[in-house]
Amino acid sequence: MARQESRAIMGFLKIDKHHHDAIISLIAPATPAHRLLDPFAGEGEFLEVASQAWNVTPYANELDGERAEQCIQRFDPKQVVRCDVERLIASNNAFSIGWYNPPYHHDKLASDSKRVEFRYLRHAWKWIQDGGIVIWAVYIHHLNEDSILFLVKHSTQVDVWALPGKHLGEYDQIVVVAVKGHQPDPESLYADIHNQKAQPQILTVQDEPRYKLPPPPDKSRKFVFSPDVIDETQGLQQIELNGAWKTNGFQALLEVPPEPEQIEPVVALRPGHMALVLAAGVADGAVIEAKDYGKVAIRGKTQHVEQVSRVDVESDPNDPERQVKKTTIRLKPTTTLTLLAEDALVEMDGDDALLDFITSNKQALADYLNNKFSPMYKFDMNGLQKFLGRVRPRASIRYTRHRNTSLLPSPKALRSVIVSYCLG
Repeated sequence: MARQESRAIMGFLKIDKHHHDAIISLIAPATPAHRLLDPFAGEGEFLEVASQAWNVTPYANELDGERAEQCIQRFDPKQVVRCDVERLIASNNAFSIGWYNPPYHHDKLASDSKRVEFRYLRHAWKWIQDGGIVIWAVYIHHLNEDSILFLVKHSTQVDVWALPGKHLGEYDQIVVVAVKGHQPDPESLYADIHNQKAQPQILTVQDEPRYKLPPPPDKSRKFVFSPDVIDETQGLQQIELNGAWKTNGFQALLEVPPEPEQIEPVVALRPGHMALVLAAGVADGAVIEAKDYGKVAIRGKTQHVEQVSRVDVESDPNDPERQVKKTTIRLKPTTTLTLLAEDALVEMDGDDALLDFITSNKQALADYLNNKFSPMYKFDMNGLQKFLGRVRPRASIRYTRHRNTSLLPSPKALRSVIVSYCLG
């Protein structure tokens, strides 16, 4: 392809369809927990075919806007990013397999290797997990000394496969399959790669898969896949597809709050409990008619504040002329009561302000407490109180002194009381 035409498509050349089956046959199917990364996805055609055949979850990155839009049509928008690969932010060691078909181009301003194919391979290597597989689709002359040394240093296995025929009728295209890891015998691997480059295996459809993916990355790890800079178009798209208004937290703000639960204390609350209820926040959300502010919602909060309790000045035992100051700090609980009125927000700090509010609004707070708290025990004797009240011990009851020196009614007198109660 002429250089101008290559620049027009930003150096991207998708893999020919007639090679799909042969490439796919190399990898054994896995699970959706495994992630497949294509940092140079183009329209996402091969990524879609491969992800379905290998049963993995695809993730696509593409710089060109039109091609990125086609990826969005093929995959979940959360799995597609539009940006330069060097701007892509993705979690390291998070992908089990990478399909790397980089742009075919050179960078004359680069300080080391001028070929972007190798530079992008090196840049995208960190995203593949240990034991994961990288499939690098390039021309055979791109497998140069720099890329070979890199693969030897960071791979346990490297195979060079030749794609049949001339790409664009002129170039020999290869697929390099590398297993990420550390080779204990790098010299042997280095020689093996050179031998394979001289006589690469012709890639045809395999009878059995040649490679198997490692166990998927830990799902509990945080996973990130996004560009480092979001432009206006991408931002609007993300808002429409994954906006904050769709999150559970945002939706919870719009939900109608449920009716407050009834609290069941063991015994009925006494007036002296009112300050504790407000300070502890148990009455948060209560709406009462306050004397000075009208209808208000209540919120109480108690926090500990440091206070200087005592300051002692003592002589330094090592230097009598020098004095040492010792300060004793204590934590004192302080209550802040917040009232939300129709047109004002009132905050009251300290015990005095809390007691003044309770004194001024005693009846309204008592009504709230009576409605909010239903005591477990009311001491009404379960309806027997009116009968028990009719029992009048007679003066003729005789008491007997037992060995424990306590005075108890005699059995005869006790029977008389029981009969009187039963007969009314």
